[in-house]
Amino acid sequence: MKAVVCVPGGCEVAEVPDPRPAPGQVVVEVDACGLCGSDVHAIAAGLAREGQILGHEFGGRIAALGAGVARWRTGQPVAVSPLGTCGTCRICQRGLPFRCQAAPNLGVTAPGAYAEYVAVPQNQLVALPDGVPAELGAHAEPLAVALAAVRQAGAGPGDTVLVYGAGTIGLNVIMGLRLAGVSRVVVAGRSAGRRAAAGAVGADEVIDTREVSVREYAARQDCRFAAVLECSAAPGAVADALAVLEPGGICVEVALTAEKVPVPLDQLVGDGLRLAGSCAFSYPDYHAAVTHVVSGRVPVTALISERVSLAGTPAALARLRQPGSLVRVLSRPGQ
Repeated sequence: MKAVVCVPGGCEVAEVPDPRPAPGQVVVEVDACGLCGSDVHAIAAGLAREGQILGHEFGGRIAALGAGVARWRTGQPVAVSPLGTCGTCRICQRGLPFRCQAAPNLGVTAPGAYAEYVAVPQNQLVALPDGVPAELGAHAEPLAVALAAVRQAGAGPGDTVLVYGAGTIGLNVIMGLRLAGVSRVVVAGRSAGRRAAAGAVGADEVIDTREVSVREYAARQDCRFAAVLECSAAPGAVADALAVLEPGGICVEVALTAEKVPVPLDQLVGDGLRLAGSCAFSYPDYHAAVTHVVSGRVPVTALISERVSLAGTPAALARLRQPGSLVRVLSRPGQ
Protein backbone atom coordinates (compact mmCIF):
# COMPACT_ATOMS: atom_id res chain seq x y z
CA MET A 1 0.00 0.00 0.00
CA LYS A 2 0.97 3.66 -0.20
CA ALA A 3 1.66 5.67 2.95
CA VAL A 4 3.30 8.93 3.98
CA VAL A 5 6.49 8.00 5.81
CA CYS A 6 8.84 10.26 7.73
CA VAL A 7 12.32 10.78 6.29
CA PRO A 8 15.17 13.07 7.34
CA GLY A 9 14.01 16.62 6.75
CA GLY A 10 10.36 15.84 6.08
CA CYS A 11 8.08 13.10 4.76
CA GLU A 12 7.25 11.41 1.46
CA VAL A 13 4.86 8.91 -0.07
CA ALA A 14 6.27 5.39 -0.25
CA GLU A 15 5.18 1.80 -0.79
CA VAL A 16 5.02 -0.12 2.49
CA PRO A 17 3.67 -3.60 3.35
CA ASP A 18 -0.08 -3.91 3.73
CA PRO A 19 -1.06 -4.27 7.40
CA ARG A 20 -2.51 -7.58 8.51
CA PRO A 21 -4.87 -7.77 11.49
CA ALA A 22 -3.52 -9.53 14.55
CA PRO A 23 -5.99 -11.35 16.78
CA GLY A 24 -8.43 -8.82 18.18
CA GLN A 25 -7.61 -6.28 15.45
CA VAL A 26 -9.22 -5.08 12.26
CA VAL A 27 -7.73 -3.36 9.25
CA VAL A 28 -9.41 -0.05 8.43
CA GLU A 29 -9.38 1.43 4.94
CA VAL A 30 -8.76 5.11 5.66
CA ASP A 31 -11.37 7.47 4.26
CA ALA A 32 -10.01 10.69 5.78
CA CYS A 33 -7.36 11.75 8.29
CA GLY A 34 -6.96 15.25 9.68
CA LEU A 35 -3.55 16.90 9.41
CA CYS A 36 -2.76 17.71 13.04
CA GLY A 37 -0.52 20.51 14.25
CA SER A 38 1.39 18.08 16.46
CA ASP A 39 2.35 16.08 13.34
CA VAL A 40 3.36 19.28 11.55
CA HIS A 41 5.59 20.20 14.49
CA ALA A 42 7.07 16.69 14.85
CA ILE A 43 8.09 16.64 11.19
CA ALA A 44 9.40 20.22 11.16
CA ALA A 45 11.42 19.69 14.36
CA GLY A 46 12.83 16.32 13.26
CA LEU A 47 11.14 14.52 16.16
CA ALA A 48 9.51 11.78 14.07
CA ARG A 49 11.30 8.48 13.60
CA GLU A 50 12.53 7.62 10.12
CA GLY A 51 9.92 5.40 8.49
CA GLN A 52 7.21 6.41 10.97
CA ILE A 53 3.66 6.78 9.65
CA LEU A 54 1.88 9.61 11.44
CA GLY A 55 -1.84 10.47 11.41
CA HIS A 56 -4.23 9.98 14.32
CA GLU A 57 -7.49 11.82 13.45
CA PHE A 58 -9.30 9.42 11.18
CA GLY A 59 -12.29 7.47 10.08
CA GLY A 60 -12.82 4.80 7.46
CA ARG A 61 -14.34 1.43 6.72
CA ILE A 62 -13.37 -1.98 8.03
CA ALA A 63 -11.53 -3.91 5.34
CA ALA A 64 -10.47 -7.08 7.18
CA LEU A 65 -11.11 -8.83 10.49
CA GLY A 66 -8.54 -10.54 12.69
CA ALA A 67 -9.11 -13.72 14.68
CA GLY A 68 -11.51 -13.30 17.59
CA VAL A 69 -13.26 -10.24 16.17
CA ALA A 70 -16.99 -10.92 16.26
CA ARG A 71 -19.02 -7.72 16.67
CA TRP A 72 -17.66 -5.87 13.63
CA ARG A 73 -18.14 -6.48 9.92
CA THR A 74 -16.26 -5.68 6.75
CA GLY A 75 -17.50 -2.51 5.06
CA GLN A 76 -18.69 -1.01 8.35
CA PRO A 77 -17.97 2.74 8.73
CA VAL A 78 -16.05 3.59 11.89
CA ALA A 79 -14.34 6.38 13.75
CA VAL A 80 -11.05 5.34 15.32
CA SER A 81 -9.65 6.51 18.63
CA PRO A 82 -5.87 6.53 18.29
CA LEU A 83 -5.36 5.87 21.99
CA GLY A 84 -4.58 2.37 23.14
CA THR A 85 -5.38 1.24 26.67
CA CYS A 86 -4.85 -1.80 28.81
CA GLY A 87 -7.95 -0.76 30.74
CA THR A 88 -6.60 -1.99 34.04
CA CYS A 89 -3.50 -0.01 35.08
CA ARG A 90 -3.74 2.92 37.49
CA ILE A 91 -3.23 5.45 34.68
CA CYS A 92 -6.01 4.01 32.52
CA GLN A 93 -8.32 3.82 35.53
CA ARG A 94 -7.74 7.55 36.02
CA GLY A 95 -8.94 8.25 32.48
CA LEU A 96 -5.52 8.97 30.98
CA PRO A 97 -5.09 6.20 28.38
CA PHE A 98 -2.57 8.26 26.38
CA ARG A 99 -0.07 7.68 29.23
CA CYS A 100 -0.62 3.92 29.38
CA GLN A 101 2.73 2.14 29.01
CA ALA A 102 1.19 -1.15 27.89
CA ALA A 103 -0.72 -0.12 24.77
CA PRO A 104 0.44 1.60 21.56
CA ASN A 105 -1.05 4.85 20.27
CA LEU A 106 -1.83 4.95 16.54
CA GLY A 107 0.17 7.56 14.67
CA VAL A 108 2.54 7.97 17.61
CA THR A 109 4.03 4.67 18.74
CA ALA A 110 2.23 2.53 16.12
CA PRO A 111 1.61 3.15 12.39
CA GLY A 112 -1.01 5.81 11.80
CA ALA A 113 -3.48 6.87 9.15
CA TYR A 114 -1.54 8.89 6.59
CA ALA A 115 -1.93 5.68 4.65
CA GLU A 116 -4.38 3.65 2.64
CA TYR A 117 -4.86 1.11 5.44
CA VAL A 118 -4.11 0.86 9.16
CA ALA A 119 -4.36 -1.99 11.69
CA VAL A 120 -6.54 -1.07 14.67
CA PRO A 121 -7.38 -2.88 17.93
CA GLN A 122 -11.12 -3.51 17.90
CA ASN A 123 -11.66 -1.75 21.24
CA GLN A 124 -10.53 1.52 19.65
CA LEU A 125 -13.36 1.52 17.12
CA VAL A 126 -16.59 3.49 17.41
CA ALA A 127 -19.31 2.57 14.93
CA LEU A 128 -20.71 5.21 12.60
CA PRO A 129 -24.29 4.80 11.38
CA ASP A 130 -24.64 3.22 7.96
CA GLY A 131 -25.08 5.93 5.37
CA VAL A 132 -23.02 8.48 7.30
CA PRO A 133 -19.85 9.61 5.46
CA ALA A 134 -16.87 7.88 7.02
CA GLU A 135 -15.00 11.19 6.66
CA LEU A 136 -16.89 12.41 9.73
CA GLY A 137 -14.80 10.05 11.83
CA ALA A 138 -11.77 12.31 11.21
CA HIS A 139 -13.41 15.08 13.25
CA ALA A 140 -13.97 13.09 16.45
CA GLU A 141 -10.40 13.13 17.80
CA PRO A 142 -9.85 16.91 17.94
CA LEU A 143 -13.35 17.40 19.32
CA ALA A 144 -12.63 14.82 22.03
CA VAL A 145 -9.48 16.76 22.98
CA ALA A 146 -11.63 19.88 23.24
CA LEU A 147 -14.36 18.20 25.29
CA ALA A 148 -11.76 16.96 27.79
CA ALA A 149 -10.34 20.48 28.16
CA VAL A 150 -13.80 22.04 28.57
CA ARG A 151 -14.66 19.44 31.20
CA GLN A 152 -11.44 20.32 33.03
CA ALA A 153 -12.40 24.00 32.94
CA GLY A 154 -15.81 23.31 34.45
CA ALA A 155 -17.33 26.26 32.60
CA GLY A 156 -21.05 26.56 31.95
CA PRO A 157 -24.06 28.89 31.89
CA GLY A 158 -23.34 32.37 33.22
CA ASP A 159 -19.61 32.12 32.49
CA THR A 160 -17.49 34.22 30.16
CA VAL A 161 -14.58 32.20 28.78
CA LEU A 162 -11.51 33.10 26.75
CA VAL A 163 -10.10 30.73 24.14
CA TYR A 164 -6.49 31.72 23.50
CA GLY A 165 -5.55 30.43 20.04
CA ALA A 166 -7.81 29.64 17.07
CA GLY A 167 -6.12 26.61 15.55
CA THR A 168 -7.96 23.31 15.13
CA ILE A 169 -8.09 22.59 18.86
CA GLY A 170 -9.08 26.14 19.79
CA LEU A 171 -11.89 26.04 17.23
CA ASN A 172 -13.12 22.72 18.60
CA VAL A 173 -12.92 24.15 22.12
CA ILE A 174 -15.31 26.92 21.02
CA MET A 175 -17.79 24.27 19.91
CA GLY A 176 -17.27 22.36 23.15
CA LEU A 177 -17.97 25.47 25.20
CA ARG A 178 -21.18 26.03 23.27
CA LEU A 179 -22.22 22.45 24.00
CA ALA A 180 -21.56 23.18 27.70
CA GLY A 181 -23.88 26.19 27.58
CA VAL A 182 -21.22 28.83 28.25
CA SER A 183 -22.80 32.28 28.05
CA ARG A 184 -20.03 34.21 26.29
CA VAL A 185 -16.99 33.00 24.36
CA VAL A 186 -14.16 35.39 23.47
CA VAL A 187 -11.38 34.15 21.18
CA ALA A 188 -7.88 35.55 20.74
CA GLY A 189 -5.89 34.69 17.62
CA ARG A 190 -3.52 35.91 14.92
CA SER A 191 -4.52 34.20 11.66
CA ALA A 192 -7.26 36.05 9.78
CA GLY A 193 -8.65 32.81 8.34
CA ARG A 194 -8.80 31.11 11.70
CA ARG A 195 -10.28 34.15 13.39
CA ALA A 196 -13.04 34.13 10.77
CA ALA A 197 -13.59 30.43 11.44
CA ALA A 198 -13.89 31.18 15.17
CA GLY A 199 -16.84 33.43 14.49
CA ALA A 200 -18.40 30.84 12.21
CA VAL A 201 -18.38 28.12 14.88
CA GLY A 202 -19.72 30.15 17.78
CA ALA A 203 -17.36 32.81 19.16
CA ASP A 204 -19.16 35.94 20.38
CA GLU A 205 -16.10 38.14 19.91
CA VAL A 206 -12.73 37.58 18.29
CA ILE A 207 -9.59 39.54 19.21
CA ASP A 208 -6.73 40.06 16.76
CA THR A 209 -3.75 39.66 19.08
CA ARG A 210 -1.54 41.46 16.56
CA GLU A 211 -3.50 44.62 17.39
CA VAL A 212 -4.57 44.21 21.01
CA SER A 213 -3.34 41.89 23.75
CA VAL A 214 -5.74 39.95 25.94
CA ARG A 215 -4.64 42.06 28.92
CA GLU A 216 -5.47 45.24 27.03
CA TYR A 217 -8.81 43.80 25.97
CA ALA A 218 -9.71 42.83 29.54
CA ALA A 219 -8.75 46.28 30.82
CA ARG A 220 -10.73 48.11 28.11
CA GLN A 221 -13.80 45.94 28.63
CA ASP A 222 -13.40 45.88 32.42
CA CYS A 223 -13.95 42.13 32.38
CA ARG A 224 -12.39 39.00 33.78
CA PHE A 225 -12.84 35.42 32.65
CA ALA A 226 -14.13 32.42 34.56
CA ALA A 227 -11.76 30.27 32.51
CA VAL A 228 -9.07 30.61 29.88
CA LEU A 229 -8.35 27.65 27.63
CA GLU A 230 -4.85 28.22 26.28
CA CYS A 231 -4.57 26.53 22.87
CA SER A 232 -1.87 28.62 21.19
CA ALA A 233 1.49 27.78 22.81
CA ALA A 234 2.33 31.45 22.19
CA PRO A 235 5.12 32.85 24.39
CA GLY A 236 3.61 34.62 27.38
CA ALA A 237 0.12 33.19 26.82
CA VAL A 238 -0.11 31.47 30.21
CA ALA A 239 1.02 34.59 32.05
CA ASP A 240 -1.57 36.60 30.12
CA ALA A 241 -4.24 34.03 30.94
CA LEU A 242 -3.55 34.12 34.66
CA ALA A 243 -3.65 37.92 34.58
CA VAL A 244 -7.19 38.07 33.18
CA LEU A 245 -8.89 35.42 35.33
CA GLU A 246 -11.56 36.35 37.82
CA PRO A 247 -11.15 35.11 41.43
CA GLY A 248 -11.65 31.36 41.47
CA GLY A 249 -10.92 31.12 37.74
CA ILE A 250 -8.93 28.44 35.96
CA CYS A 251 -6.40 28.42 33.14
CA VAL A 252 -6.40 25.12 31.26
CA GLU A 253 -3.25 24.62 29.19
CA VAL A 254 -4.13 22.54 26.14
CA ALA A 255 -1.28 23.39 23.76
CA LEU A 256 1.98 21.48 24.00
CA THR A 257 4.72 23.98 24.76
CA ALA A 258 8.24 23.86 26.15
CA GLU A 259 7.93 27.34 27.64
CA LYS A 260 8.97 27.68 31.28
CA VAL A 261 6.32 29.85 32.89
CA PRO A 262 6.78 31.89 36.08
CA VAL A 263 3.62 31.51 38.14
CA PRO A 264 2.60 34.43 40.40
CA LEU A 265 1.91 32.40 43.51
CA ASP A 266 0.55 35.37 45.48
CA GLN A 267 -2.16 35.82 42.85
CA LEU A 268 -2.70 32.07 42.55
CA VAL A 269 -3.25 31.74 46.29
CA GLY A 270 -4.86 35.10 47.00
CA ASP A 271 -7.43 34.82 44.19
CA GLY A 272 -7.90 31.07 44.47
CA LEU A 273 -6.83 30.54 40.87
CA ARG A 274 -6.11 27.17 39.29
CA LEU A 275 -3.69 26.14 36.55
CA ALA A 276 -4.25 22.74 34.97
CA GLY A 277 -2.98 20.74 32.02
CA SER A 278 -5.28 18.87 29.64
CA CYS A 279 -3.79 16.43 27.15
CA ALA A 280 -5.72 14.09 24.84
CA PHE A 281 -8.95 12.62 26.22
CA SER A 282 -10.70 9.72 27.91
CA TYR A 283 -12.71 7.06 26.09
CA PRO A 284 -16.04 8.62 27.21
CA ASP A 285 -14.86 11.93 25.71
CA TYR A 286 -14.19 10.21 22.39
CA HIS A 287 -17.55 8.45 22.31
CA ALA A 288 -19.29 11.74 23.15
CA ALA A 289 -17.38 13.48 20.36
CA VAL A 290 -18.53 10.89 17.80
CA THR A 291 -22.13 11.36 18.95
CA HIS A 292 -21.91 15.15 18.62
CA VAL A 293 -20.30 14.95 15.17
CA VAL A 294 -22.78 12.43 13.78
CA SER A 295 -25.78 14.29 15.20
CA GLY A 296 -24.71 17.54 13.52
CA ARG A 297 -24.65 19.42 16.83
CA VAL A 298 -21.21 20.81 15.98
CA PRO A 299 -20.37 22.45 12.62
CA VAL A 300 -17.14 20.51 12.10
CA THR A 301 -17.33 20.48 8.31
CA ALA A 302 -17.29 24.30 8.31
CA LEU A 303 -13.64 24.11 9.38
CA ILE A 304 -12.40 22.22 6.30
CA SER A 305 -10.18 24.37 4.08
CA GLU A 306 -8.89 21.62 1.81
CA ARG A 307 -9.07 17.93 1.09
CA VAL A 308 -5.85 16.56 -0.39
CA SER A 309 -4.82 13.22 -1.81
CA LEU A 310 -2.24 11.02 -0.13
CA ALA A 311 0.25 12.24 -2.74
CA GLY A 312 -0.54 15.83 -1.74
CA THR A 313 -0.27 15.20 2.01
CA PRO A 314 3.50 15.86 2.43
CA ALA A 315 3.20 19.26 0.74
CA ALA A 316 0.11 20.11 2.82
CA LEU A 317 1.95 19.22 6.04
CA ALA A 318 4.74 21.57 4.97
CA ARG A 319 2.31 24.39 4.11
CA LEU A 320 0.71 24.11 7.54
CA ARG A 321 3.95 25.27 9.13
CA GLN A 322 2.79 28.73 8.02
CA PRO A 323 -0.96 28.13 7.76
CA GLY A 324 -2.06 31.55 6.56
CA SER A 325 -5.75 31.17 5.77
CA LEU A 326 -5.71 27.37 6.13
CA VAL A 327 -7.87 26.08 8.96
CA ARG A 328 -8.29 22.31 8.66
CA VAL A 329 -6.88 20.03 5.98
CA LEU A 330 -7.98 16.42 5.47
CA SER A 331 -5.89 13.75 3.79
CA ARG A 332 -8.09 11.55 1.58
CA PRO A 333 -6.13 8.46 0.45
CA GLY A 334 -8.83 7.53 -2.05
CA GLN A 335 -8.93 10.97 -3.65
